[in-house]
Amino acid sequence: RAFELEMSRLKSDDCYFRSISVDLVKKRDFIARVLGDVGMNPVIPEGGYFIMANWSQLADKIDLSSESDEQRDYRFVKWLSKNRKLQGIPPSAFFSKPHKYIGEDYIRFCFIKHDDSLQKAEEILSKWRKELA
Repeated sequence: RAFELEMSRLKSDDCYFRSISVDLVKKRDFIARVLGDVGMNPVIPEGGYFIMANWSQLADKIDLSSESDEQRDYRFVKWLSKNRKLQGIPPSAFFSKPHKYIGEDYIRFCFIKHDDSLQKAEEILSKWRKELA
């Protein structure tokens, strides 16, 4: 019944299908700014609720030797999770073996989160940025 309700108010600003886009743009722009502030280069998506960021400018500032995965993005994601308690997704997981290298300089984050979770991510990355300086 919820779908029928939303369809009946499709032209209203209160409609979920209209409001979610507005909400996600704010969340996307917030996390893009945060990723940029720490030194990553975000790739701004035009839709969806995932964002990719190139983290290669930080690679020489992180010791990933404790991680044994073949792909750099896996090592970085694991390092970030263990050492900063922030979870990302290694994009090379979505590539076939001969093309995994394409995603190795990137990390993927989901931003369809409660605002307090996004703010916690900002705190974690801001603290890390200060340590990198």
